[in-house]
Amino acid sequence: MSAGGGESTRNLPACSEIGNRAVEAIHAAYDRYHRGFEEITHRARDRFERRDWLGAQADAGERLALYRTHVDGAVADVRDILEDAVMERTLWAAMRARHAAGTADRPDSELARTFFNSVTRRVFSTVGVDAAIEYLDPSWSPAAPDAPPLFDTVRTDRVDSTLVRGLLDRLPWSVPYAEPARDAAIVARAINGALDADPARGPIDIDIVRSVFYRNKGAYVVGRVRRGGLVLPLLLPLLRAERGIVVDAVLMTHNEASIVFGFSWMYFRVDVPQPRELVDFLRSIMPVKRIDELYNAIGYNKHGKTELFRNLMTYLAQPDARFAMAEGDEGMVMAVFMLPAFNLVFKIIKDSFGAPKNTTRQAVMDKYHFVFVRDRVGRLADAQEFEHLEFPRRCFPGELLAYLRSVASMTVRVEGDRVIVRHVYTERRLVPLNLFLRDAPPDAAREAVVEYGNAIKDLAA
Repeated sequence: MSAGGGESTRNLPACSEIGNRAVEAIHAAYDRYHRGFEEITHRARDRFERRDWLGAQADAGERLALYRTHVDGAVADVRDILEDAVMERTLWAAMRARHAAGTADRPDSELARTFFNSVTRRVFSTVGVDAAIEYLDPSWSPAAPDAPPLFDTVRTDRVDSTLVRGLLDRLPWSVPYAEPARDAAIVARAINGALDADPARGPIDIDIVRSVFYRNKGAYVVGRVRRGGLVLPLLLPLLRAERGIVVDAVLMTHNEASIVFGFSWMYFRVDVPQPRELVDFLRSIMPVKRIDELYNAIGYNKHGKTELFRNLMTYLAQPDARFAMAEGDEGMVMAVFMLPAFNLVFKIIKDSFGAPKNTTRQAVMDKYHFVFVRDRVGRLADAQEFEHLEFPRRCFPGELLAYLRSVASMTVRVEGDRVIVRHVYTERRLVPLNLFLRDAPPDAAREAVVEYGNAIKDLAA
């Protein structure tokens, strides 16, 4: 099918040949991205051991820039190869089939297919989704039989410091622990205390992910403790002190694990041979965490966007799904609405800004990008940026749709039974501070204000 909708008379064998070349170019671009991602990630242990915090921060920013760089390269290569055929949708449909065959056995097939989608959307500026030329359904390859295990397991009847010391010594550090006996005893006591508080009995299995998770100045050993039907997280934050490596805490609740993998932190640098296998492990210790948030947390934020969009579209297909006005006072710069059951807010830049705001649309977008690439130190929510989204009109109450069209007509338009949103940010839904202070008990309100001040200090540090 040509871009204009008529049947193409282009020579099909030639299209097949250039289609293959274009697919190979996309594969090659993704491989370059993947190698760059791994190279930067592999530096994390050395940065941690040498206490090279500036280098670690630079690595985090460099890794975030990789995806766009290599998608841009893939788009340029594809345009050069396809030339006048670049907008031939039938050719792209065949290319997707060839690409699917080439990624079927990859351990990161879901990431490679998201990369292909990014290329097609850049070429076609797709509104909504195009089932003919994009991957729509989640897809990942099972672990190969000869793949190294994601985690090691130790079975015991009782956890003691000797067992914990053995687990810690398996990690391939080139610097010693500062006080290994003390740390092992503390970890053992914490594990036994958590197990004793539960009625489950029987053998204890401790699973420790082989790869260490790095972020900012910390490293994290990630695992779980299982007994019967009980599954507890086991997270050990490590610090690189001058005298050696120190276990800073023992985190064993779902809430603690969820905070560590939360949306207000920079992404981890962790070696991930099979991304979906690691995500499934993390979900076992954080069962209420969305899959997209876990992909984000391990550094694959573009695929996290893909998972978020799929989940969102599945939810909106329900007949009673409705957006709503966001809580709190109206902002001067952003029009904000929410999907209450999805725990998500949508932020659209307004067409114009009232006094005293003196800014531009581009300046607002630049500030969002600045927050994205900077260390959020647990104080700023991660935002996902989307373009050319398409929603069912029935999901918008009349008052909300009228409001969006009045303040953001450059971004929101209605076409029949569809609402097209040209550009939007999504964030985790939070209670606005002014509403929290209005309803909170005095002690909680005081603590929130103090924490607000601490957040400002942390971000300025």
